[in-house]
Order: sequence, then C-alpha cells, then structure tokens
Amino acid sequence: MALETILDDILDARSKVRVVRLFALRTDDFLASGREVARLTALSPPAAHAALRSLLDARVLGREIVGRQHLYRLNSRIRLVRDLLRPLFVRESALREDVAAFLEKRISGSGLRGLVVSAVLYGSLAAGRTRESSDCDVAVVARDAPAKTRLERAFCETISGEFFREFGFHVDPYIKTEAEFRRKLGRKEPPLTTLMKGYRMLFGKDPIEFLRGAP
Repeated sequence: MALETILDDILDARSKVRVVRLFALRTDDFLASGREVARLTALSPPAAHAALRSLLDARVLGREIVGRQHLYRLNSRIRLVRDLLRPLFVRESALREDVAAFLEKRISGSGLRGLVVSAVLYGSLAAGRTRESSDCDVAVVARDAPAKTRLERAFCETISGEFFREFGFHVDPYIKTEAEFRRKLGRKEPPLTTLMKGYRMLFGKDPIEFLRGAP
C-alpha cells in the first residue's frame, strides 16, 4: 500500500466507503458484528464481510472475538484514521448544516432577511435522502408581493449562482407571499404537501404555525 496514495486502496469500493463512514461517525467504543454492519450499511452480508476483511488488513478497523462473535471497531490509534478518515466523514456529515448556514448568510447578507417571514429546507436534502440528481429545495415565505419580487431577483441574479459554485448542485427556490403560502397550504397543493412531511428550519416562523391561519 503506497503511502502517497493510501486512500486509493482504502476507499476504492463503495462498500468500504459505507463501512468506514458507519464507524467514523460513531464513538471509539462502538462495536458491531459483520451482520450488524451489513444491516446498518444496507450491504449484502458477503459484501459487508469482504469490506470488513479488507479494512481489517489495512488496520483501519480492529477486531475483538467474544465467544463465537467477531466484533469490529474503528482503529482510531493510527494516524490514517485519526487525522484523515474520521475528519473526512465528519465534514461530509456536516454538509447539510453548511448548506443551511450558506443560505441564511446569503439572504441576510443581501439585506433581505427583514422581508422573509419563514425560510426552510425541504425535500430530499432535509430528509437526508439526496441522489446525484437532487436539487436543494428551499421554501421562502415573503412578507408581501414587493418582498417576493426582491427575493426572486436576488436568487436569480446572485444567490443561486453563488450556491452552485460553492456546492456543485442547484438550489431550487420556492418563493411565495405569506398569503399565497397560507392559501396553498390550506388547499394541500404541492410542493407544500411534501414540505410539511419534513423540513429543516433556516430562520423565521415555523411552517406549522401557518396551519392555524390556513383557510
């Protein structure tokens, strides 16, 4: 295993990436059997065991034998794990928070926060089920029609482009006035039916509060 390209061997298969991610995002004392690893990573048992053997050989994982069970844990004592792999997956897991912080900062930095009644992430990003084709769905409830116009212009002219350059995928803004949002919510129109099943607050009023005033 070449030191200069060590990650080529460690992360050369999706199954191994899933297994390392599983352990890297848990505490050092987390132990799991091969069967548990397969279940938690949605891998087939043969694929999980092959990944475990490879990672054990590379000393990324350690193993304890308890009775007839082989239990695996992250080998945080080695520098590869401590300084490279764990920080890598911790940063990956924080990307959703980075997206939320970016959007809040850009809206506030554009001097538009006072025009916003509510701003939330929804859809696959909020649910943690993104795919390669996923956009970042953000709903913005504007105070009134002029505020809606200014927010639409800001997303079109600056925020959407800056977002793509920062994260490499598109933001899909759904911008409505408070009156429009309440009306569409009361009629259970899409995408609000999806939004109300799960969202992540950016700032402002929680969408559930609009239900009280929906016609």
